[in-house]
Amino acid sequence: MAYITYRGENTSLMLYGIRFPAKVPVLVDSESVVKNFRERSDFDIKEEKVIPLEDLTLIQLKDKAKAAGIKGFSNMNTQDLITALRGGGKPTDNTPPAGDPAKPEGADGKNADANNTPTA
Repeated sequence: MAYITYRGENTSLMLYGIRFPAKVPVLVDSESVVKNFRERSDFDIKEEKVIPLEDLTLIQLKDKAKAAGIKGFSNMNTQDLITALRGGGKPTDNTPPAGDPAKPEGADGKNADANNTPTA
């Protein structure tokens, strides 16, 4: 993959099915297309090596999370960090803690057992 930038001033070009606005880097996946642009003097090419998040170590993932400003990254495991870095945020468990009075269980806001009438 490479970022290709058209050096033009006030226009954009459409080449190989890709629109190139003036002076805006565009990510191009196809190596054969990148090869064609290497021969053109009106384009700049910047090679970009992309490493999948799954191939990074826990320490590298934590460094990326810190740089991205993700809160609570130091307590996350590898999969949580990958999810957060992809924009999913920290995975949360939506199950309220048992006996937590701040989290009512019943539909009317009472404990689920409060709706049952006592039997003799």
